[in-house]
Amino acid sequence: MKHAGATEIGNVVVELGDGIATGARQYAHDRIAPLARYAPRPAPFAHVRLTTTGPRTISVHVNVDVDGTPVLGRAEAVSFEEAVDAVRDQLHNKLLKMHN
Repeated sequence: MKHAGATEIGNVVVELGDGIATGARQYAHDRIAPLARYAPRPAPFAHVRLTTTGPRTISVHVNVDVDGTPVLGRAEAVSFEEAVDAVRDQLHNKLLKMHN
């Protein structure tokens, strides 16, 4: 698999909604930034938004810019870790498919 050469997305902005633990910011950054290594072209920017969508549901929306092309992911789970991990797996698969 050939990739763009970067090992991390240089600019990952993580936005936390009300009620989201502050530790979610670093966790999301650490899980999303390394996705650059799977991108077929440079991925200089990602925007991550974590919100609560119910009393026990965390929603994560991610937009990764791959050389001007948005790659979107969305997931929900009972914890921010599970939600971020699910969206990370989703984006990983989408980035790999872009190589074809």
